[in-house]
Amino acid sequence: MTPQNKRVMACVVDTECTYISKSPNMVFHFGAVFGDITQQHSLYTKEMDYYCLEIIEQIDLFLHTNRKGEDYAVNGAMRNAWKDAIRNPHKVKKWKHIIEEFNENINSMGIEYITSYNFNFDLGVGDKVGTIRKTHQQLTDKTFYLPRGVEYFCLMDIVATCLANRNFTTWIKSLDEHSLKQMTTEKGNLSYSAETMLRYLSKDLYYVEQHTALRDARMEFRLLMECWKNWDSHIRKHFVNNIKSVSWQQFNKGLSMKQKLENRGGRK
Repeated sequence: MTPQNKRVMACVVDTECTYISKSPNMVFHFGAVFGDITQQHSLYTKEMDYYCLEIIEQIDLFLHTNRKGEDYAVNGAMRNAWKDAIRNPHKVKKWKHIIEEFNENINSMGIEYITSYNFNFDLGVGDKVGTIRKTHQQLTDKTFYLPRGVEYFCLMDIVATCLANRNFTTWIKSLDEHSLKQMTTEKGNLSYSAETMLRYLSKDLYYVEQHTALRDARMEFRLLMECWKNWDSHIRKHFVNNIKSVSWQQFNKGLSMKQKLENRGGRK
């Protein structure tokens, strides 16, 4: 008898965007990882790593602008992206071609789920216009839609609810003051950023996120695989097509996963 195919195909998207500028939240770097999130002994994925030509060529967007419209600093991430784009011109594509390839990969690979670490920031649902939707509207005068049949969820919500469970709280309490600083924000609150949660997963307190689209998408794909391996039924029941924001106040209370799921409530 032929064994049942239990693969679950998903795509993790990450964007790097303009900010504090004359046109904020426009995607200049697009990264995506496509693959089977149930694989355990190997890691076979397909990747996208592109700079948006229409944004990266606008030098004025590299500059931070104050409320008076005065430029006062250079966006360091865009400066580094410009260097990489010069060295690797094959990474520079028009936005419409990036989205065409993105949709083609989703359809040809049978992608069932799409996610990002902050879904409302990168894509958005309802009245939340994420960076991909905004960039698509600005550059094509069309509305961005996910391909039919593809479901979605917010990876940050899943990580903050499921991965940050009682084991996480126990581990946090075991850290000394110096180590704890690697898991907190500048204001002293526990952080649920992808970087800090991967520090917990790997137990490498000095892991540093690259803040480039593809590298971050790879890291977030790893987080997704870990969450799916342990809580796939909870993800299907509570998170699929049900985007909700993460409460930093609740996260800092050290609640159990069960309590957070109850507080999160049902579907809208």
